[in-house]
Amino acid sequence: MDPVSEARALVDELFPEALYALLGGSVAAGRRTPTSDLDILVVVDGLAAPYRESLRRHDWPVELLVHSQTSFGAWLERDFGNRQPVLARLCAEGIVLADRSGGRLEALREDLRGRLERGPGAPHDAALGRARYVLSDLLDDLAGVTDPGERAFIEWNVVEEAARLALSLGGRWQGGGKWLLRELRAHDPELAQALLKARETPGELAAVAGGVLERAGGRLWEGYRADGDVFHRPLRHVTPEDLSGATAQSAGMRRLAAVSDATTGSRRLWMGQTHVAPATRSADHHHGESETAIYVVSGRPVFVFLEDGGERLIETGPGDYVFVPPFVPHREENPDPEQEAVVVIARSTQEAIVVDLPDLRMR
Repeated sequence: MDPVSEARALVDELFPEALYALLGGSVAAGRRTPTSDLDILVVVDGLAAPYRESLRRHDWPVELLVHSQTSFGAWLERDFGNRQPVLARLCAEGIVLADRSGGRLEALREDLRGRLERGPGAPHDAALGRARYVLSDLLDDLAGVTDPGERAFIEWNVVEEAARLALSLGGRWQGGGKWLLRELRAHDPELAQALLKARETPGELAAVAGGVLERAGGRLWEGYRADGDVFHRPLRHVTPEDLSGATAQSAGMRRLAAVSDATTGSRRLWMGQTHVAPATRSADHHHGESETAIYVVSGRPVFVFLEDGGERLIETGPGDYVFVPPFVPHREENPDPEQEAVVVIARSTQEAIVVDLPDLRMR
């Protein structure tokens, strides 16, 4: 059986309820080798937890990447943030094996194609300086090495770092292993060939990598400095009068930021107050990758989530704490018809991530 038919049969057998599934990797790209896997992405509505599984099907090695809609979206953004959009390419360029999404898959594929085509943009100055420094230092090591084994490792590191720097300068995506070479060949085939040709000839390799460095601004070693003083920054005092309403708001709730990038320069932690009006309930939602901790100041708010298929209510009072893990569907309620509830919220992202859901099931 051909690989596409085999992959489709496997999805039909193991995931008859799949929202959509695609075949990607070397097989879908027409670069199949005798050891190529069937790389299959499966998105299942309501999947409790994503997973990766390696198995064999009729002598075909198979890599299954199984996600819910929520986890797939989170993994996509993580890959884009790392400038290595592996899952985005699989989804945008793969072969569709199943589609019960009512048009959502094709809309997603079109959006991902646009993002892939636009690229990650130019690297920021700090990242570019770091890349120049690393490659410059490797070239110094290459010039002085005498051990053949060390030389082999340094040579390959020079090849990789030169390739990554060239891709960054071109505003192109990165890759790992063979995909790094594929990205470089798509961007600059002459450079890819030159690096491969010179990889075991130190003088030629230094010249090729040096050419990439010149395009980036030249070698950078002496004078390079990366500030790392975390010991002499001032503490910040935020009073009630300093609280800021310049943050995301929801109907029936009033949010005030206390500790944030805007108010104190905090990079990871956000902290503030939320005032929940009487007889108010939020929509069912989750907070993406953000961890959220809640301290109840006043009132008796209720937090609702699913456990073993049924709704569970956490009824709280002043002095109580609640932790909401990433991606967990839930809602907040203030059943009191007269008194507002006030809570202090701390979260692990600056952005107020709120993904509304039709119900509390994981999507």
